[in-house]
Amino acid sequence: MGKSKTTTHNGVATYTKKELVGYLTGLAGQNIIYNIIATGLAFYFQSVIFLPAIACSLIFALARVWDAINDPMMGTIVDKTRTKWGKCKPYLLFVPAVVLVTTILPFINSMYAEPNNYHEVQLQDTEKYVEYAESDLTKEVEYDGVKYLFIPADGTWELSKGADGKVAKDAKGNIIKTKVMIYTETDKAPVKDTTLATTVLQEFQNDVGFEKKTGGKAALIIAWAAISYILWGMTYTIGDIPLWGVTSLMTEDQNDRAKVLSLARAVANVGMIGTMFTMIAPAFQGMWKAQGMDEAHSLRAAYITLAVVMTVFASILFQFAGFSVKEKVAPQSEKTYTIKENFKIMFGNKPFRQILISGILRSPIQLLGIVAMTLVMYYFFNNNIGGTMFVNDQLNVTLVLQVIILVIGLFGGMIAFPLCVPKLITKIEKKKLYNFFTLIGAIPFALIFVVFLLFKGNVLNWPGMILMAILFFMAGASMGSLNVLQSVMIADCVDYEEYNNGIRPDGVFFSGQSFITKLSAGIASLISGAVYAIVGFSDKNVALLNNALVNGADFKTYNDGKFALAMFFLISIPPAIGMVLAAIPTLKYALPDAEHTRMLNELNTKRNAE
Repeated sequence: MGKSKTTTHNGVATYTKKELVGYLTGLAGQNIIYNIIATGLAFYFQSVIFLPAIACSLIFALARVWDAINDPMMGTIVDKTRTKWGKCKPYLLFVPAVVLVTTILPFINSMYAEPNNYHEVQLQDTEKYVEYAESDLTKEVEYDGVKYLFIPADGTWELSKGADGKVAKDAKGNIIKTKVMIYTETDKAPVKDTTLATTVLQEFQNDVGFEKKTGGKAALIIAWAAISYILWGMTYTIGDIPLWGVTSLMTEDQNDRAKVLSLARAVANVGMIGTMFTMIAPAFQGMWKAQGMDEAHSLRAAYITLAVVMTVFASILFQFAGFSVKEKVAPQSEKTYTIKENFKIMFGNKPFRQILISGILRSPIQLLGIVAMTLVMYYFFNNNIGGTMFVNDQLNVTLVLQVIILVIGLFGGMIAFPLCVPKLITKIEKKKLYNFFTLIGAIPFALIFVVFLLFKGNVLNWPGMILMAILFFMAGASMGSLNVLQSVMIADCVDYEEYNNGIRPDGVFFSGQSFITKLSAGIASLISGAVYAIVGFSDKNVALLNNALVNGADFKTYNDGKFALAMFFLISIPPAIGMVLAAIPTLKYALPDAEHTRMLNELNTKRNAE
């Protein structure tokens, strides 16, 4: 156990400023990693390597359910740990390096659907068309009720090869595409209308230019995605539970504990810069295109590149927690418990059980993290940040300002407002605050979808974006405040258990917090997967969408706006319902503040006497 102690004016052991800064730095790094996976991986699986929506949904759901079961098991191991450093610090010293590796593994996967030779085509010069002749090479595509026939001008669909045997490229490093002639099926007449021919050629690319993997290859890709993601979840848990559990061991003062937990939650939200992963990654695409990669494969390489860079940086920050924290609260009992006994302790603690059930009912708010970056990339940037932000080489100032306002609204609510919670706790009962934020938080979530419908699916205007920014601020403030209150109330439950039964199950109880987060994400993944499957936002359809956007389509109107409608629905209506349900278990919360203060005072008196 670390022996250095600083004392508050109350004469109880607490952390130093240096220890607090080191802890918060590590927490920021850990949460950057979490958000890379929580938001970036879902987009990567579905919109970069094109896994089927149902497969993504099941992978995330099953992995999260397993994580939720695994968390109390890890909490038991933490509570059994006895070293010279304490019971949480050893894990914080050694886990960051392992998490670094397992965070990168899910991105190193093959593409489930990818462009083939039929995708790398361009129109033949109209004057070079020849008279149509029946050929085994002929491909047929229907567009707008008319059938068109496609024939390669050079007599082969194979891409030309250079002297080195590789696909030939031009001076700029771009693949030399196959030239194709297009004829109408009815009279075999050449299509010389360039606009029509370009549109029909895009339809050809959509229909036959993408190939889905089948059989063993498909199974291997899905298996890699599932196994690597589960492995990440397990190793992340080994660091996550001690990282939060150590907060109840860093200080004996409940005000200092509330302070560190509120700061921790705020810093955890700062770690949401990891959500920017999805937006930043395409910036690396150019370096891979210069190597001759096509649009789809260069985007995959860009995501892998950024995953490595950001994870290494975040893991270095994560390591600071292990170097800095010291445990100041010694366990009152050296007895340890089995996993079965710990589950009994968890569910036998009434206030903890109420928080657990409330958190699970609030599961749909996780959809905001799962869907947010997909929504931002497609709805606001048409899956082309560079092309949308710069029009004719001029910065699209209006769009940039609108997005900044929206981001400030969301992150301002989630990061800034929760910093007020420690002061609010000193004036208002925790139970009342918790129930207030759950019930009031439902309103802005529900109104997000209402505003979307009122603006007929297009909120990219000043009134729409200002309204959205206000609603996202209110929703984010509720979410962030609930996260702080949940952590503080779980720490109170540890005191409750020590007072009544003489044990401090910090690891097990804070594994409950991880349990809530991961089970909630699993439930949210099932909801998103089901909705995406209903509207067809899945595997090859996403590849076709990306291709259509590259060729000038607008996401807001693509597929009659169904994809956009589904995304706004997911971040609005299910979270609103979840917030209302979450208040039910805690309406009669079993640990009033006055009772907790009495318990903690008696515990501190007993500790000081010992």
